[in-house]
Amino acid sequence: EGVVADAAITGYTCAQVTESEGYVGNVTLGFKRQPPESQEDRDLIKQMAESGKGIGEVIPFVGICPAQIPEASEGHTVEAGVVVLATGIKPYTPRHGEYGFGEYDEVITLPELIKIMGKKKDTTTFLELNGRTIKSVAMIHCVGSRQIPGIHEEDETGYMNEYCSRTCCSATIQAANIIRETYPGTRVFDFYRDIRTYGRGQEELYEQAAKNKVLFLRFEAAEAPVVTQNGGSNGHPLSILVKDTLTFGEGVEVPVDLVVLAVGTEPNNVSDLAGMMKLPVGADRFLQEVHPKLRPVELSVAGVLLAGTCQSPMDMGEACNGASSAAAKASSLLTRGYVELDPFVAEVDLDLCAGTGSCVKACLQEGALHMVEIEEDGKKVQKAEVNAALCTGCGACVAVCPENAVNVKGWTLKQYEAMVDMIVTEERAA
Repeated sequence: EGVVADAAITGYTCAQVTESEGYVGNVTLGFKRQPPESQEDRDLIKQMAESGKGIGEVIPFVGICPAQIPEASEGHTVEAGVVVLATGIKPYTPRHGEYGFGEYDEVITLPELIKIMGKKKDTTTFLELNGRTIKSVAMIHCVGSRQIPGIHEEDETGYMNEYCSRTCCSATIQAANIIRETYPGTRVFDFYRDIRTYGRGQEELYEQAAKNKVLFLRFEAAEAPVVTQNGGSNGHPLSILVKDTLTFGEGVEVPVDLVVLAVGTEPNNVSDLAGMMKLPVGADRFLQEVHPKLRPVELSVAGVLLAGTCQSPMDMGEACNGASSAAAKASSLLTRGYVELDPFVAEVDLDLCAGTGSCVKACLQEGALHMVEIEEDGKKVQKAEVNAALCTGCGACVAVCPENAVNVKGWTLKQYEAMVDMIVTEERAA
């Protein structure tokens, strides 16, 4: 409510950035607004607009979603001194046939289960789902996380999620506890590779699950559980076949009524944004910070900061910490009134510059070098000019200048020549 009421904060929902210009302290972003493509999102907006409930009763975050579906429009711009990226993550979508997903109606994902249980207000002996009584539930961990080349398949874009999604174990065990405590007649079988309940209070969830008689079975990545259909001959539509390492690899068949896949998380697609703003992206498709400990929310692009899960999987507490850190960093940049630039940037000797433009073509940072027209001896000529706010001092321009007119401050060609001369002189003297 405070965010919505603050006159200094303007929110643009359903917006997509289309262009970015400028540098730290002077950034112009162009964006367009368009209705959400997902019918589920459109229905949620209509539900908020048509129901008498407050937004907080429908979704947990007040002011984030629009009160009505916006009309498509383009040509919007906003000027800023600092940009904070919070592009977030999305749940992994299992491939068709992965653990029976898409083949059997009784196979769903953990987010789907949480949504279903969130709508159910009754308390019965057994969990009821789509008119069916669920007497046993199987939960399978690490679906779409910790994938291993040679064992798991790449997605359609050629990527594989080799990282741990960090929140799945705790979320799965919490859901298992809710099922056992709310529907005591429903049994829960937990199939896992490793349990990683690393956060404060999360190990207690694991201990509580044991007390609630959740049965744990451990499997190796190379011998993942197999979901099969048994025709309901034993009263259950599906069976899970697994080699349980807790019993020395003994083959076990577990008949179940419902299979829940604990899917991991993936970064939202930021390829267009990364190309537009020259953002570094890691091999895991998350945005890459300068240093995970010393500069955890900064990018190599000055004035662009990271907040939350756009840089790695994390839980809500970690995401809030990252957002607070980004807000503090942004505030320190804006309230200072000026920006301290790196002193080791390129400089052009106009007397030597012949205006070939080789340095501009070689520049790795768009806009850091450009050609300007100046008057020299009564004639208009082209010369290279450096934008110190964008230059990173990489030296690519120095290497290609045929006139040696470009240097990096503090690391000039004359300095290198002097060092080489000294080394050669010492060797000759020896």
